[in-house]
Amino acid sequence: MAEVARIGVIGCGSHAVQNLYPCFRLAVHNPPELIGAAIGDLAEGGAIGELAACCDVDGERARACARDFGIPAVYTDHREMLARERLDGVIVALHPRLQPQVAIDCLEAGLDVFVEKPPAENVEDCLALQAAAAAAGRFAMVGFMKRFSEPYRRALAIAQRPEFGPLTAYEARFTFGVYPPRSVYDFLNGFTCHHLDLARFLVGDVEWVMAARASRMPGDVREWTPGTIDVPVTGSAWRDGWALAEGREPPQEEAWACLLGFAGGAIGTLQLNCLERLNERVVLTGHRSVVFVDGWRTVTAWLDGAETPEVWEPLDQLPLDALDPRHLHGFAGEVRHFVECVRDRRTPDVTIDDGLAAIRLEQAIKRSVADQRPVEL
Repeated sequence: MAEVARIGVIGCGSHAVQNLYPCFRLAVHNPPELIGAAIGDLAEGGAIGELAACCDVDGERARACARDFGIPAVYTDHREMLARERLDGVIVALHPRLQPQVAIDCLEAGLDVFVEKPPAENVEDCLALQAAAAAAGRFAMVGFMKRFSEPYRRALAIAQRPEFGPLTAYEARFTFGVYPPRSVYDFLNGFTCHHLDLARFLVGDVEWVMAARASRMPGDVREWTPGTIDVPVTGSAWRDGWALAEGREPPQEEAWACLLGFAGGAIGTLQLNCLERLNERVVLTGHRSVVFVDGWRTVTAWLDGAETPEVWEPLDQLPLDALDPRHLHGFAGEVRHFVECVRDRRTPDVTIDDGLAAIRLEQAIKRSVADQRPVEL
């Protein structure tokens, strides 16, 4: 077991810079103010990993990232980075159209890989990534950070108590304001994959789905072929891709309503839309018990026979790293988990198998809408 895992990162876009690179200081380098904090699994002292290199086809962006986060080596070609650097693992944070082949290159170089969600745009690319991981004897972890977020982990722990009773019903509402044109990111693939995975994490495998869709997009076209407007490989796919498509394709403004049947017998509903402000709510119902998670923050549980609820929310008045939103929302937890698994040579809790399951569910939802019938997975 290596004492410190050497990690490279491919991608210096806005998400990586805002949410992934900072997690090395917050959770991997283990700063003194974090030790002994309420985040129990971060109590061990000392760094468990280091940022050894970063890469982006935009050289200026890569150099700025290296400067801001103290990264010693900078590349604009990921293959050169893989050939020259002594790495133990790689984080790949690119557009899902670009991630699969880059992640496969890393696996074939003998490295464990973290790929940002969604790992790909389609089932075929996910299967190729899954096969590459198996052939290399390495793992491909997927960045479903909500699995590591404190509110959802607490809700799951409550739902697993004997007094909660069997989990019977699930409800999730996940919303976003006007979303970029579909050729930049597909709303279900690029955004709601979070809650397609979260439903599986909290309840279990989905056996069937029935879905409906309503759109307020001008000139809405249901059928879409990826790549009709190329997403630039430099800069931020979100920002620059939107600018590229502006005037050529409308942004997404739509709602999806999904009824789910879970393998364990529970049923669930998902309301997913890009028509209003960013918000989310999750409800887990047991037997005469229920737990709510509001705003990805506050957990409220009413257990059978209780006269008052159990309520939890982060005490984030103090300026501690342990209370950074990246801890609360799971970014720090997922990055640390990846580095620990690389260092200890163990399989992570969330892998490309889960990424494939989320994309299969996404495709089943779209098929249900197209065929106006339930679809089995």
